[in-house]
Amino acid sequence: MIPLYDVNRPQKKPIVNYVLILINVIVFFFFFLTGTLLRGIKLYGAIPAAILSGNRLWTLFTSMFMHANIMHLAGNMLYLWIFGDNVEDAMGHGRYLVFYLLGGVFSAFTHIFSTLFSAFFTPIPYVLLDLNVPSVGASGAISAVLGAYLLLFPGARIKTLVFYFYFFTIINVPAFYYLGFWFLYQLMMGIFSLAGLPSTVAFWAHIGGFVFGMLIIKGFGVSPRKRPVAPRRKPLVAPWTRTPLIDVLVEDEIVRVYAFMPGVERSDITIKVNEWEAVISAQRGEIKYYGRVALPVPVIPEVRGVSYENGILNFILYRANRQLDWM
Repeated sequence: MIPLYDVNRPQKKPIVNYVLILINVIVFFFFFLTGTLLRGIKLYGAIPAAILSGNRLWTLFTSMFMHANIMHLAGNMLYLWIFGDNVEDAMGHGRYLVFYLLGGVFSAFTHIFSTLFSAFFTPIPYVLLDLNVPSVGASGAISAVLGAYLLLFPGARIKTLVFYFYFFTIINVPAFYYLGFWFLYQLMMGIFSLAGLPSTVAFWAHIGGFVFGMLIIKGFGVSPRKRPVAPRRKPLVAPWTRTPLIDVLVEDEIVRVYAFMPGVERSDITIKVNEWEAVISAQRGEIKYYGRVALPVPVIPEVRGVSYENGILNFILYRANRQLDWM
């Protein structure tokens, strides 16, 4: 599985995280392009035996900016790019930088002590060899970032590229599961390394950094930055148009029209009439009426005797030709 990005955008630009990535890339390619990468690792890598004797202590910091090869650099920077921005957003720029550097130092000491502890399980010559091998890479400091991320954003979704034989897919994995299984794998391999399994990976540096990150978050009560809540706006809702209840009574000379439409005033009502039809409409606030009624007899299109009481509209229309009733 390869993480691609997290669905968890920071609120502020992670300047420190960008600078750390840039420094790592520049340092690596400087030594790589000048052909002095191996010499740089020996010079700036953290050698456990030297650290235990009180020498080359400055390499505890320089070693976390050195990498053994391009894949080593790419893997570390990918994880730092994905998880570092949100941790910096929660901590703030200055505290994040201090946290990152201290996490790298703590993980280096964890690696050194694990090398000494392995003397109980492996032949002494191998221990002496490990004590003189330079340790390089930002993975210890990045592991501290991962531990912090797990506690700060356990439910964040990690877009992950998953390979299955010749097929691959992209899935969402909660950070709690992704980083939780990552730590369990590091712990398992770390135990195997203590038992003498040879490896070029400093698993205990990863374990120490991860635990350091979690302890700092818990100990100092760091919490994710609260996201601003946009003010709620009242939705714009178009008035619901109702159809009034209309009744028509035909008399000898007039036609009476009644319409039940409560909730409005007389001034809100509009009546339009032609020879065979009456249209009644009204609107007051969110109350809107609209109704059309076909008239049973022709009328003179002139409204008379309009009244509106208790929600009932009443008006009169004069018939156009009474003789039409007998035809």
